[in-house]
Formats: sequence, structure tokens, C-alpha cells
Amino acid sequence: MSIFKQEEPEEEKKDLKTFSRKRDLNFKNKRPKKEEVKPWGKKERLTIFLTFFITVVITGFLFLSSRSWKLPNFPRIEMPDFQILKSETVTIGSGTNIQKEKEDEIVKYFKESTDKLTGTYSFYIIDLTTGYEFGFRGRNVMQAASLIKLPVFASLYQEAESRKIDLDDIYTLKSSDIREGSGSLQYKKTGTRISYRKMAELMGKESDNTSFNVFKNLLGDQKIEKTINDIGMISTSLVENETSAYDISLFFQKLFNGQLVDKKHKDEILGYLTDTFYEDYIPKGILEAKVAHKFGREANVTNDAGIIFSSKPFVLTILSEGIISKEADIFIPEFSKFVFEKMK
Repeated sequence: MSIFKQEEPEEEKKDLKTFSRKRDLNFKNKRPKKEEVKPWGKKERLTIFLTFFITVVITGFLFLSSRSWKLPNFPRIEMPDFQILKSETVTIGSGTNIQKEKEDEIVKYFKESTDKLTGTYSFYIIDLTTGYEFGFRGRNVMQAASLIKLPVFASLYQEAESRKIDLDDIYTLKSSDIREGSGSLQYKKTGTRISYRKMAELMGKESDNTSFNVFKNLLGDQKIEKTINDIGMISTSLVENETSAYDISLFFQKLFNGQLVDKKHKDEILGYLTDTFYEDYIPKGILEAKVAHKFGREANVTNDAGIIFSSKPFVLTILSEGIISKEADIFIPEFSKFVFEKMK
């Protein structure tokens, strides 16, 4: 055997070179090609523009539907209600044809009247005999003002029934208790002694802010919020001072039906809410029947709600915000009178 390597024939060398080139070519063809970055076309640009435009429009609507822009003397602009995408008119219960006719007339009167006014108004009505209820913007969350004192009444008397508070106990006023605004206790000297029951009366008759502050500290926010939740006032917040016309009407319905406190305490609360210092609103429009109600007013807010003890008793709640007070002073008794005539 020769120790020298035999050279390959020329033909075999050519075949090997051909095979190598084919292999390299196949490998290159199998490698993924890097895609070129193409500029956006008309379709892509249109999609981006529409997305941006829709976002701006929705944000604008949400901004304008907030309370912050609703100031007196601004042109009235009705914005869509984005809360749960619901209808502004709410009806619960099948109702008779007569009830539905009355509802239609009341809602129409309310809309036509408030469309001419500054700000936003809502109302809710519950027939305490049949349970038929309806309203307009009734579940909209709005400023509660002094109507937030209503669940405090319930909390206070529930604690009394549980013997955790004695309403006849005497409390000594501290300087930190005093709150300006409604009520006569703000003018009392530090050290004045007064019973819890008397303060409850002042909170009803005069909407006394100092009494409210004492009870709020005595009961605690947690207890009051629990009462609010137990009643089912899902749109009401003590801390935010917010509620809805539906929630307030529900409170009065449950109070009337004896679902919050016993009859003795129910009658006592209703007594403190009758013949109050604020009779120029719902009661002014209803001279033929007794009205137990709670009035509330803050800057650009006027609210009133209560039970009308007619032959067919019913609850009426009227809330407002961003309004002119003089307009509300006229509208609320006029609307109350119209509702009273229709609910007979």
C-alpha cells in the first residue's frame, strides 16, 4: 500500500463544489428575512385618529357631567348620564293605568319646569299605600347637605333601643362641638348642659349643626355608615355628604313602615321633623296636609324631602345642585303642590 494520499479525480472535486454551493444556497433561503419597516398608511392613520378623537370626546363628556362645572348663571347644558347607562326616569312596580298617567304628568311637569332653570334637579316619589314608586334622575348621586342628618337619627334611636345610649342623659357642650350654620346651639356658652333628646329635637326642628356634630362623634362614622348600609342607601356617604333622591325616599318609607325604629321612637322623630324652621319649601306647597320633612341647603344646593300625610300618604324627595337659590325657592313649593294634587 502506498503511504502517499491519492488525489481525488477532477470530476469528484467538481461534484463536491456543486454540492457545497447548493447547501449554502438552501441554508440562506431558509433563514428568516428581516422585514422592512413600512410607514403608516391611510388606514392606520385613520384608526389612530378615530381612537384619539373618541377618547377626547368621552373625557370631555365625563368632565362636563361632573359637579365642578355646574355653577349658577352658566348656560344650562344637559349631559348624558353615564351612571350605569340607565334611563333618567325610574319606575318600580307594575302600577295601574291611572298611576302611570299620574307619573307621566308629574315627570313631564318636572322636566319642563327644570329645563328653564339653572343647575340640575332630581326627584323621587313613593306611594306609601301601594308601594308604587317613580322618579326622574332619582338614583343620581348628588349633594346631601343636611339630609345626611336623617340616618344619624336612625343610628341614635337604634342605639337608644339597644340601651347603649340614654336619650335623657345630660351632655355638656365643649368648644370643639360648636358648628356654625343652622341651629341655636352654636350661640350657647361652653359648659351648657343639654339632654341628647333635646339635641335630637334641635337637629330636626332647626337642622342644628352642633347637635349633628355631637351625635356624629358620639356614634362614630362607622356606626352611622353601617346604618346607612343596613337601610339600603347604596348611594349615600356620610364622609362625602352624598346621597340620591331614591335613598332619601327609601329612608322615609322604612321609617314610616316601622322598619328602622319602634313606633314610639318613629313618632318622636317624625314629630321633630314637623313644623320646623324651614316650612317654605315642600310644606309651603301643601297646606292641606301635615308634612314631616328634612330640609337642607348649601351653596348652590337646595334639598327637601319628607312624608306627606294626606289621605293617601306618600314620600317626596327633591334634590338639586348647581342651582340658583331664588329659583329653587319658587320651584320646590310649586312642584310639591302639583305632585300633591296628582297623588290624591
